[in-house]
Amino acid sequence: MMTLLFHALAMLCALGAVVFATASDASRRSSVSAAALFCVGLAWTLGVAIPALEVVGGLAAVGSAALLLRPAWKTSAAGVGGALAGVWSGVLTLQGMAWWVAVPLAIAAPAAGAFAQRRPEFAPPHILDEALVFICALGLGVAMLPGVLDGWGAAQSLTIQPVDMQGQVVPAWTVAMTGTALGLGAGYALWSRR
Repeated sequence: MMTLLFHALAMLCALGAVVFATASDASRRSSVSAAALFCVGLAWTLGVAIPALEVVGGLAAVGSAALLLRPAWKTSAAGVGGALAGVWSGVLTLQGMAWWVAVPLAIAAPAAGAFAQRRPEFAPPHILDEALVFICALGLGVAMLPGVLDGWGAAQSLTIQPVDMQGQVVPAWTVAMTGTALGLGAGYALWSRR
């Protein structure tokens, strides 16, 4: 059974591998770093039900924050991207994909990001910074998700009445807050592209 935790981890690893590969440089040192940490990530996920989300999410968040604060650390970006790609290949095998398909697919994601380095118009610096901020936020979310779900489960078990989600209506404040956030985000996107 694929849970929310599993899908969040897969999304973080796939997107993080591409973003970190795009943010790295094209040096031999970066390639060796990415390959070595890919092997470490793959070896770590072999035989594990789901890797520790706190570790993977923390790695992605710290890696993207470090690259945002220190743009010269491009070799470390390649390493983090390789590690996330290795974990992603393990996640794909846990989904039932054969390892001989999952490993090349996981290698193809950062390879596509590395190929994009040759075309600077594909990922200009401001887009790359926004992608790193997104990966940082997603990594923090993935790292916190197991604790939040455990707390939610504990709260559900402490309720006196069983919760019946059928027939419940979404509160108006939820719809208003979501609409406001979407509107503000779209307005900012239009304003920043002037």
